[in-house]
Amino acid sequence: MMKENKEHFFVVGAQRSGTTYLYNVLDEHPQIFMAKPVRPEPKFFLSEDFGKGVKFYENKYFSEIDDKVSVLGEKSTSYYENESMPNQIKFYFPDAKIIFSLRDPVYRAISNYYFSVKNGLEKRTIKEVFLDNVPPGKYPDHISTDPFDYLGRGENVKFVKKYLECFDKKNVKVLIFERFIGNIGEVQNLYEYIGVNKEFCPESLNKKVNSGNMDSEVDAEIIKELKRYFSPYNDALEELLNEKITEWL
Repeated sequence: MMKENKEHFFVVGAQRSGTTYLYNVLDEHPQIFMAKPVRPEPKFFLSEDFGKGVKFYENKYFSEIDDKVSVLGEKSTSYYENESMPNQIKFYFPDAKIIFSLRDPVYRAISNYYFSVKNGLEKRTIKEVFLDNVPPGKYPDHISTDPFDYLGRGENVKFVKKYLECFDKKNVKVLIFERFIGNIGEVQNLYEYIGVNKEFCPESLNKKVNSGNMDSEVDAEIIKELKRYFSPYNDALEELLNEKITEWL
């Protein structure tokens, strides 16, 4: 099937904020085709292939679409914090929709910490990271983003602003993880925003993905310190979006 003139959207992040769950509920929809594979993420706009153009991109990642598909999507969370990404995406796809999934930065940071531990990257204790400010070690060159930037990656407003400076406001959608996950109304509103049949109900609606040993044993002092750190960034995000994010209180 011809891929030309299809609508495009990009799930750009944030890491540890339900983007794999989001990928699944989008990929299930018969009118949406998500770039394959889900791992490793395509990261086309960060790769050496970037200069090869739209046709190369679509042939590489969307080669198996059928007649039902009307929208093409990519999830690459490395696009979240890279300052050049908004302009690079817009260069090829000026009318693309940009989708963020944002999670309470306190618990996103903790989840990110445990993810780095699980993958053998993080050797510090959680107290050393968030209370004692012990500097991290060096991470492997093949990793595209700093695995230890637990705080900076939760300063959500900075990254949303970068895309809003490049794309029209109607082309940027911010989802709140705690509000979206498992919520059929929110999922179907997203389908409508993307431009596909909103009545579809995905089987993966209530399936957990990439869940881990989150915060059940995290010291209350760490939670308090993280809440203090992220408070001004959360306030600024609410002002930018003109909405209260009560799930993060």
